[in-house]
Amino acid sequence: MQTKLYKELYNIWINRKDIKYISGFLVLLSLPLVYALVYFTGGITYVYSHTMYIPILLAGIFLGPRFGLMVGVIAGILMGPIMPLNVTEGTNQAVTNWLYRMIIFSLMGFISGFASNILRNNVKKIDDLSSKDSETGIPNTNYLRQLKKHITEPDLSLFSIIISNSNNIKDVLGVDVYHQLLKDIHIDLTHQKRKMVVIQPDKGMLWVIMPRTNILDDLFFLETILEKSRSVHHIPLYVDYAIGGSIYTHLTDDFSISTFIESDVAARHAQINNLPSFIFDDGKLKKRQDYELVSGFKKALDENQTFLVFQPKIHLKTKKVHALEALIRWNHPTKGIIPPDRFIPLIEETKLIHLLTDWVLEEALKMLIKLQNTQKDLSISINISCKNLYDPQFYARTMSIIGRYEVDLSKLEFEITETQIMKNPDEAIKVLKAFSKKKIKISLDDFGSGYSSLAYLTRFPIDVIKIDRMFMKSIMEKPQIQQIVASTINLSKELGYLVVAEGIEEEETAVYLESIDCDYAQGYYFAKPMKEEDLLTYLSTQNN
Repeated sequence: MQTKLYKELYNIWINRKDIKYISGFLVLLSLPLVYALVYFTGGITYVYSHTMYIPILLAGIFLGPRFGLMVGVIAGILMGPIMPLNVTEGTNQAVTNWLYRMIIFSLMGFISGFASNILRNNVKKIDDLSSKDSETGIPNTNYLRQLKKHITEPDLSLFSIIISNSNNIKDVLGVDVYHQLLKDIHIDLTHQKRKMVVIQPDKGMLWVIMPRTNILDDLFFLETILEKSRSVHHIPLYVDYAIGGSIYTHLTDDFSISTFIESDVAARHAQINNLPSFIFDDGKLKKRQDYELVSGFKKALDENQTFLVFQPKIHLKTKKVHALEALIRWNHPTKGIIPPDRFIPLIEETKLIHLLTDWVLEEALKMLIKLQNTQKDLSISINISCKNLYDPQFYARTMSIIGRYEVDLSKLEFEITETQIMKNPDEAIKVLKAFSKKKIKISLDDFGSGYSSLAYLTRFPIDVIKIDRMFMKSIMEKPQIQQIVASTINLSKELGYLVVAEGIEEEETAVYLESIDCDYAQGYYFAKPMKEEDLLTYLSTQNN
């Protein structure tokens, strides 16, 4: 945050040409004014001569060392041989006196200008480094802030390119070969007669922005470049790609991650359906208002439209609250409360899921602090998306957020669904083990909705098994489901897991679960998700 503010101030006060012109005018104006001030207040004897430092510093900081030196010399002359020591008495200054002052003025102007140039160069280097991927040198998402200055065409074609076989290339040929491949593609895309901007939002994707002619023609042009035969270090490479395209009208809006929501979704659609490309289509994907909803999600986070509710998990033997699950809600200014099952799946299709998870984590940590301060020994769980789990920066970013709060990490729990960890089990194990070493609990949510066995799941650092709510809907009517749930609980306990049954809506179900030794339960029968103030009132009556 400080670096961003520092750069913004730099851009406003140092790097803008109009500020330089204004500064030059102020310097020219202030030199005679300061001379007049000193003269009419009695001469160089008095303190007013120090006012001359203002134009000298202005010249050095905004106009550079040469102008700073020049203005220092001029100021030295104005405050030197042509300025009396005392106007009333008509006494002149000693030569050594005004000459020494001129040297100091000149040095101050030159040094301030020299320091200003160093500042300019360093900030430019920092800006260049922060705006490019460290491994490929391709502009990253930070570069979006600068796009408005470089792209003036209002009608644009946006494309998201997924390198579908990126992991295979890295595993077989090495990361360096893959990075060189991305560099080669970037060079081919940007060295065309048509102006194109290429951005690398993550390791396996590129964004391309080009002035729109016809989006189908633009897509064909892009495909011809990507289908070019490629080799790195004399190794021929096959690039398996999926392209998503969308139309964008750039008027006054700044570019951001959400600008590429439609092209990202189209690219995912192409990849899932084994298509080389797909143009975003409202009718074929989802309704336009859904994507307008997603486009406003970052603003919702910034303007506190979102909030957390907490649903208790009940210890079945004691009937006391054991833990809480944090759930996000969105109170839209015009649409009212938006159900999470409407907006969360949309968010998960974009990189905005990282912002959502970071926000939920931070709010949950704040709640943990409040619980600690009120001596309530409860843990809080939050839901983690597979897109979070497979983000290379997720662990470091999460631990950075946690580091800002003094909480007992054993009271924090991450809930991951069974189907999510099965998408890339080796990567999931690595990331989850890293969190587990920090004593953060790992909960397997919606168990039974996938096809994994408990025996297979012993590879993962799991502490809690949450049985999917679909079993609870008909558990009392179907003996087969009772057998499945009872067997799951028994085996989970033998493997050392705690068990939570979710979706409990009737007393009969709760009684049965207690009878088969289920540890915890969660559902509307016990308590609905509650806002913070309602939760604290509820806890004061339940756990006394």
